[in-house]
Parts: sequence; C-alpha cells; structure tokens
Amino acid sequence: MASRGPGSSTCPPKKTRYREASKLQKGQLNTSVYHGIPTRDSAVASALQQPKLSGQTESCRKPGLNGRFYRKQRPIVDDVVMVKVLAIFEYGAYVMLLEYNGIKGMIYLKELSSKRIRSVKRILKLHRKVCLKVIKVDQDTGYIYLSKRRVTPEQVKKCEDKYKKSKTIFRIMCQVATVLGNTEDAELESLCARTAWVFDDKYNSPGYGAYAAFQHAVFDPSVLDGLTLKEEERRVLIDTINCRLVPPVLKMQADVEVACYRYEGIDAVKDALRAGLSCSTENMPIKINLIASPCYAISTTTQKREEGLFALNRAMQVIKEKIEEKKGIFNVQMEPKVITTTEELQLAQLLKRQ
Repeated sequence: MASRGPGSSTCPPKKTRYREASKLQKGQLNTSVYHGIPTRDSAVASALQQPKLSGQTESCRKPGLNGRFYRKQRPIVDDVVMVKVLAIFEYGAYVMLLEYNGIKGMIYLKELSSKRIRSVKRILKLHRKVCLKVIKVDQDTGYIYLSKRRVTPEQVKKCEDKYKKSKTIFRIMCQVATVLGNTEDAELESLCARTAWVFDDKYNSPGYGAYAAFQHAVFDPSVLDGLTLKEEERRVLIDTINCRLVPPVLKMQADVEVACYRYEGIDAVKDALRAGLSCSTENMPIKINLIASPCYAISTTTQKREEGLFALNRAMQVIKEKIEEKKGIFNVQMEPKVITTTEELQLAQLLKRQ
C-alpha cells in the first residue's frame, strides 16, 4: 500500500487543500468528519493555529472558569500528557491538551503506531482521551507535536494517575474561586499560584505535590500556614478540601484457620480468639466471625490502609502465639487485604448460613 503523504498520488490537489484550510480557518468545515488535509502544509498549520473547534478543558465547565493544571504554560519535550481527540484526518489527528487549558496539538500518522495501519480511526477515536508523548514544541507558533507509539504502558499508567489527581486539585481550586466570587480566569490562576502550585514547586512534582499536601491538610490544616492567603480564602480552601478529599472508609479482612485437638479443645480456640479481639482499639475496631469451623474472618474498618493491615497482622500474630501455646493449629487462608463490595456480600451470605 502506497504511503499517503503530501507527495503521494493519493494526496488531494493543492487547490483543494488550500480551499479546505481556508474553510477550516473560517469555521465552515466540519472537523468531525474524514478529510484529506496534509498537516505539513504551512497554510493548514496557520489555519489550525486558532481553529474553531468545539470544546475547552472539561475540568471546570460548570463554574465557567478555565485554566491549566500546572504553573508552566506548555509541556516540554518528552512529557506525557492527557489529550482529547478533536478531529481525525487522513494524515493524523488534532487534539487538545486537557491539562494545559485546551491548547491544540497535532499527531502525525507515522507517530500513531509502530505497526502499519490503514486508517487513523483504527487507532484513535473521536472525543476519546488518550495519553501522548510530546516530541516537539514549535516555539514560534506554540504548536505541539505528539506521538502515541513512543508511549510505554508504564508511562500511560503514570499519566492517567497524574491527570486524575491534578484534575481533582483543579476542581477544588475552581470551587474555591467560585465560592469567593471570582469570575475571571486570571483570578483563578492567581489563586492556583498562591496555593496548589506552591506545593508542586516545593516537592518538584507537578500534580502530585499539591495532591499530597491537600490530603495531609485534611488531618493537619497547619500544612497551609505557609501560604499567602487571606482568612476567608484559607477557610474556604480548608472546607473544600475536607469536602472533596476525605479518604473513603476501607474494610480489610484476613481469613485464618484456628483449631485445637488437644484436651483444651474449643476453650483454647476461644482464648486465642479473645486475645486477638483484645488488639482492638477505638479507632481500629477488630471483629472476628466464624465462616465455617475451623475458618474465621478477622476484619476491621479504617481510613488508613497501612494502619489497618498492620492491626490485622498484629491480631493474627497474637492468635497464633496463643493457640500454639496449647499445641493448636494456626493457618492463614487469606492474607490481610482490602476487600471489595462483592467480597463483602459473599462473606455476608456465608455468615447467614451459619
């Protein structure tokens, strides 16, 4: 199959290309359909500098405020960014960078996949989100060129996590700005520069720094003491953080087998389980339920995952030591872990049968 570049025989005539570029610039071209516009033409690049494509950053539609997630106005080469596909053409696609106030970017056909492809639409879907790597930033026009084939699965996972956390922080800032009565994008940017971006710079980790600091502020508001904020701004920020970043309550469970076939028998098992229950605290209540003798479920609920797992392991260790003193048996059927809603329902059904 012949390549479809500007110099190939399948490329539309030059007059057609410039005519479509002119229509695109005037907003008369439906960019959601398939067009054969060569992106390397200077006329097309100029037309796409400010195209009338629908959609801005989705992060702050409701308050009517728009802005970028980070202090820097544009990504740099080798950054992996989250984009939304705006238009698909024969030679590539046009996207907007969701983390950078919807600025436009371009991806050529050859950068979509390392394998041979027949159609761009087999790789990209219109209006879908995708992680792309920045391969070039045009300093004169500010246009950004991206690649999909150079992104590794690990980079995709990290980009998705970063985007999710950065989007959460940006929504918090939008809500704070709205409550304070800010209606201009410049006011939102100023608020971000005095709050979220300060932590990004402090920890040298855009997106992650602010998210970690705001999460810590849920339990210790003094984290925000170093920020240049008015009393009203500080109060609204703390209230919004407490509303949006309260960690969910996690249920953790471990299944163990406890039995004793010596003289003490069931009394030894009861003593061992009571010893495990004695590890329970007000903040970390531990429960033990019989699943099917000699299998027991040890569970707890907490907002702190690591502390919950530590409490279960400690209770299991106490039960093990107590039952082994009586020459009993202790086996771990399931290591401590966070259980899902489905697993919780299955456990409830097992307990009903007892």
